[in-house]
Amino acid sequence: MNPVEYRRMFEVEDSHWWYVGLHKLVLATIKLESQRLGRPLKIFDAGCGTGRLCQLLAENGHNVSGCDASEEALRLCHQRGISNVFQADLNTLELEPEVFDVITSIDVLYHTGIKEDVAVMGRLRNSLKPGAMLILNLVAHEFLRSTHDVAVHTRERYTKDTLLMRLRESGFNIKYASYRVSILFPFIAMYRLLSGYSSRNQADAGSVDSDVSPQNSFLNFLLLKTIEVENILLPYFPMPLGSSLFVEARRPPESRAR
Repeated sequence: MNPVEYRRMFEVEDSHWWYVGLHKLVLATIKLESQRLGRPLKIFDAGCGTGRLCQLLAENGHNVSGCDASEEALRLCHQRGISNVFQADLNTLELEPEVFDVITSIDVLYHTGIKEDVAVMGRLRNSLKPGAMLILNLVAHEFLRSTHDVAVHTRERYTKDTLLMRLRESGFNIKYASYRVSILFPFIAMYRLLSGYSSRNQADAGSVDSDVSPQNSFLNFLLLKTIEVENILLPYFPMPLGSSLFVEARRPPESRAR
């Protein structure tokens, strides 16, 4: 990701509808897991970015640590007061086996820096306790590729079938999978398509900006409420289409490290 994007993320992550809505969905999912186990969870955020999710999880009583490849991201984590994070490349990271109740990896595995996503998923699986959970959010559908993807260094936009196949290949059982940002999907697709194929394919990564920017407060309120309604529906009605993919996968209860 272009370094300037970390600062933009840091400045809006607490209020922007996209981040707030996604974080609420992740927190709700983890709350259910914590209630099921009857205790706070040991959580690792693989690709923690500027640390907002780590901050929210810690505020909810969980034991949270994380890593990111970017020095700028970690600097902004420290600015938030998040200290239990370290610099690491997920392509080579080897965590202690069977120690985490949950691993989150939010909008990370699609980046150009990830060389083999199946191998990364497999190493994350090894560091989960048997029966423990991996939570992923990833961008979806190659036809939505735009200059935003250039700015954030997107290698691949996934389909649900592709992602689930790779998760199973890396040793996970799938608990839940759905597209998300589905109610807004027609508007996002129209915007992305109208932004122009030629510009998004030819743009230089250092000269373009992502879609992350401060929003009009009323529009931000409406968009967040839309995502909150969708978050309520998702557990009961997995969505067939959307601009993102949300997946809960589990390490099988009886499994060995690979």
